[in-house]
Amino acid sequence: MNLIVMFLIGILVGCVVTLSIFRMRSVGSLRIDTSDPDDGPYLFLELSKDVSVVYQKRYVTFKVNTKSFIPHE
Repeated sequence: MNLIVMFLIGILVGCVVTLSIFRMRSVGSLRIDTSDPDDGPYLFLELSKDVSVVYQKRYVTFKVNTKSFIPHE
């Protein structure tokens, strides 16, 4: 029983550490605007760090925001 509890605690700690590392390494957000069904989705890149930081990296991580910003009336 103790082994199972320790195993579950280890998985939980690993998930928390992984999420915090991904949040620290994120360089911005990728906004997907699906408010215009005729043209398809529009993609916008919003950087939270300087462009020189992005140049130095081989791989980057973005947060994805799928909110429609133009309301239909």
